[in-house]
Amino acid sequence: METAAFQKRLQDHWTPERRTKFLSGKSFLLTPWQGGELLFALGLLNKDASMSADATRKFIQINHMLQLLLPSLKSLAKSFPKVRVVDAGCGNAYLSFLIAWYFRDILRHPLELIGIDHSQAMVDRANARAVQLGYQQSLKFAVADLQTFSWLTEYHKAFGQIEANLRPHCFVALHACDTATDYALAEALRLKADVIAVAPCCQAELARVWKDQPLAEQHLPMSPVMRAPHFRRVVAADMTDMLRTLLLRSRGYEVTATEFVASEHTPKNRLMLATRRGNYLRAAEQEFNSLKTALGEPILKLEALLKQTGESRSPHA
Repeated sequence: METAAFQKRLQDHWTPERRTKFLSGKSFLLTPWQGGELLFALGLLNKDASMSADATRKFIQINHMLQLLLPSLKSLAKSFPKVRVVDAGCGNAYLSFLIAWYFRDILRHPLELIGIDHSQAMVDRANARAVQLGYQQSLKFAVADLQTFSWLTEYHKAFGQIEANLRPHCFVALHACDTATDYALAEALRLKADVIAVAPCCQAELARVWKDQPLAEQHLPMSPVMRAPHFRRVVAADMTDMLRTLLLRSRGYEVTATEFVASEHTPKNRLMLATRRGNYLRAAEQEFNSLKTALGEPILKLEALLKQTGESRSPHA
């Protein structure tokens, strides 16, 4: 719990004038003067309750991310008595803690969230913070690799219960570089998560295919792009996400892509948000096949993973 001394520092630092300047006309779900305990535990507030410029940028980013997820989180809370979330590649787990805060303090709705990361140090720190903030019953962190991650195994270890038709309702992967995003998407699709949110970054797979194979000399529609290193990297990343989007749509998900960080701060700023609406969509599968042909028939990691798990064919095919 917050000490009286820290509460006093919050009040002293965040004067009405500072609050107005900090907000600058914006609206945040969580503010430093209302969520001081959480933000201090996450390392975003200093001991004197001030916030550095770097921490302010991170604060704005995670607030915006939470705002983008709010409609989905509210819908899940209305649909399920207990919402289960996976934060894959959670890193510092900022979003995990904001989601936990939102469910406990705003929605007042039961939540079980598992955060996984390959770093033992980050996992240990996140679990310690969960205990410090009183989230240890709903927030658990474990060391796991996305390539071998088993949600059911980690869930059982974390919460010690197995129910019929158990699955996560929301699967988030915001720090999964290159093909790690594909492993996250494949697992989320296999588990039939209701909501999937990924922020792809460092995408090099398709660019490598274009560089290593003599596709540029085959007079494909994309040949000029394939021959230009800069455009090859940039366009390949966009086309990778487009192919992922079509694969998700073909499996019954409605997908939107949104910029969640201003491009002057980072190029890793695309949030792909997918909501499960139904079953397979033949039109999206046809669009996927057409685009794949135009790109030189690459078989990207997500498509390969779906074939391995038997998710590659439409029941109407």
